[in-house]
Amino acid sequence: MIRRRLFVLGAGVYQVPLICRAQEMGLETIVASIPGSYPGIPLADRFLPIDTTDVDGIVRAAEELEVGGIVTTGTDVCVPAIGAVVDRLGLPGTGYEVALRSMDKVRMKQAFAHAGVPTAPFEVVTTFAEAQEVAKRIGYPLMVKAIDSSGGRGITKVGEAKRLEAAWQRARDVTRSPQVILEHWLDGVEFGAQAFVHGDRVVAVFPHNDTVTPPPYSTPIGHSMPSDLSPEAERRTAEAIQQAVAVLGITDVVSNVDLMLVDGEPMLIEIGARMGATCLPEIVATYAGFDIYEHVIHLALGELCPLSTCQRQPNAALLLRSPANGIVTRLEVPEEVRAHPGLVRLQLDVRRGDPVKEFVVGPDRIGDLVVTGDTSKEAERLVEELAERIIIEVGPET
Repeated sequence: MIRRRLFVLGAGVYQVPLICRAQEMGLETIVASIPGSYPGIPLADRFLPIDTTDVDGIVRAAEELEVGGIVTTGTDVCVPAIGAVVDRLGLPGTGYEVALRSMDKVRMKQAFAHAGVPTAPFEVVTTFAEAQEVAKRIGYPLMVKAIDSSGGRGITKVGEAKRLEAAWQRARDVTRSPQVILEHWLDGVEFGAQAFVHGDRVVAVFPHNDTVTPPPYSTPIGHSMPSDLSPEAERRTAEAIQQAVAVLGITDVVSNVDLMLVDGEPMLIEIGARMGATCLPEIVATYAGFDIYEHVIHLALGELCPLSTCQRQPNAALLLRSPANGIVTRLEVPEEVRAHPGLVRLQLDVRRGDPVKEFVVGPDRIGDLVVTGDTSKEAERLVEELAERIIIEVGPET
């Protein structure tokens, strides 16, 4: 019997559960990534050393291997390649042009503005001189954003004019585009959601609270459920997400959505044609009681499965982060952490002797924790407490 083939783009820590679940479902996993010490590479049934941004290379491989579905999670860079394969092979998923709109913040926000989707006012610039003029019109504080980044890369809150150039350069350093976005600052509460899109219809929205680093970067480092939104704010959030999905044309995917609640009004920051990172699949699964990786795989194979939320378990996740650049000299997890009854997941990405970076953006993570509690706030307190008990010491590189 020939096993169906699932093409997974990426082999990092966020793709590992996807690869493992596909194999448990009896699928042959074809994994594409640049070569390196990525944990998903040795797990793959077949590894292809292809850069996931190489659209033509990914399409050729998909055609040659006659894959039955293509999928990723936790990263935006390979979404256009997924869209190109979807179009060429007629597979379920979001097509190429929509994929480009979903990861290009300029195209996305222009589509939002044209259709009246609630989002922050913005302007697009190509030079620092233009950025200075726009900043004067917008006023401070404001946000400077690379148009094609994820994980917090190239996104900076700027509170005063003397900080603008550094933020501009930070955005330019991570983008492949000559354009940079300057966005009006939204004064509100940042939150997010995972939206389950079957066909072109949003069948479920799972809002979650976000924990972010202090400005200027405000990088997500944790999440909790259930969200603190009122029932009315949840309803308006679901309406805004359905509108955004329709405007962009996103189909057959679990979509990661970033939002801001401003005076009770949900404002769309961005929406992706892929599932979120930072343990978002795990916290939604813990809350709702079903395997989200399995659901995403079924979607990629064209098998629409009804959602069945069998529990509402409050929980929280938090990334483990290095305090400095250097080499891990000590990494210990006390037994009281490992054996804690509220611990759902403990993931360590590094070992003693590994190089690490001081945490600034999502890829700098060195692990994560997921815990349960009687409320989301209790779970947030517990995950912080357990994380503080883990001993992480970093010495200088030799």
